[in-house]
Amino acid sequence: MLFLTVNSGKLINMKKILLGAGTGIAVTVIDRLENGLKKRGLEHQYSITKCKVPELAKKANEYDIIIRTALLVDKIDKPVINGLGLATGGAAAEAVLEEIAAVIKG
Repeated sequence: MLFLTVNSGKLINMKKILLGAGTGIAVTVIDRLENGLKKRGLEHQYSITKCKVPELAKKANEYDIIIRTALLVDKIDKPVINGLGLATGGAAAEAVLEEIAAVIKG
C-alpha cells in the first residue's frame, strides 16, 4: 500500500492502476485517464502501469484497479473497469472516468 502526504499533512492511499490496452490506443487512453482524473482533483492519488490485455490476470494481484480496453476472459478479484470509452472519448469517456474516480475515492 502506497501513501502520499499532501500539503494539508493528510495521508492519501495511492491507488495502483493496471491498464490493459493495445499499443495503438494506449497513449490516447492514458492521456484521457490522466487528464480526466486531474479535472476531478485526483492527480496525485494514483499510479498507472500499462500492459497487454492477456497479461492482466497474472499481474492483477499487485494492483488496486484494473482497466481493460478489450474482452477479458479471466476472473480477477479486483475492480475491473471497461475502459474502451476512454479510447472513443465523449460521454463514454466521462462515464468511465466517473467509475474510476469513485473507486479511487473509495
